Amino acid sequence: MPHLVHLVRNSTDPTLLDVIARQAADPTVRVSVVLLPGAGPGAGSLTGDVYRLIEDGTAGSGDQPSLDYTQLLQLIFAADSVVSW
Repeated sequence: MPHLVHLVRNSTDPTLLDVIARQAADPTVRVSVVLLPGAGPGAGSLTGDVYRLIEDGTAGSGDQPSLDYTQLLQLIFAADSVVSW
């Protein structure tokens, strides 16, 4: 199963939301979304596995699971494709 990772700075971009929704609707694809610092709270409209990147040991905010930079790198290197928005 291909694993696609999206690194997101603006979680309200309509093109981003459309692309991720179409990819996540495919049962043969795993989609992970990482909200970068400053991405905003828009995770409610995002589909797939949604994470929030935390900076320098600060606590995560929002309802998403948190990732630190080490976990982010592991996710990137395990992915088949990475897209930065």
